[in-house]
Amino acid sequence: MTKVHRGSVFGIRELTDEQRAKARKELEWLEKDLIRRRKRLAYWTLRKTQAETIPGIREELRQSAFYFHARAQELVNSGEKLRAYLLVELQDQPEHLPAYHYEH
Repeated sequence: MTKVHRGSVFGIRELTDEQRAKARKELEWLEKDLIRRRKRLAYWTLRKTQAETIPGIREELRQSAFYFHARAQELVNSGEKLRAYLLVELQDQPEHLPAYHYEH
């Protein structure tokens, strides 16, 4: 016989109302910060493209463009991961559970 498991597949703990409000505020701040991070990434992508295509650029400027582009990409990726986790944490609360999951 199959056991039916009702709850988060990811093992997310239930949050109190205060914790949910705090997570929502953090998510709101993070989404604003992600806009800033994406703009910074766009700027460094432009600078990296210029460093790759324009001849005569000093080597230290070229290397710094590559470095800062990589750092900007890491910041965007880490922000996206945190945003995804916060969304899952808020959506996997008991009142948001859409279905039953079968235990394997």
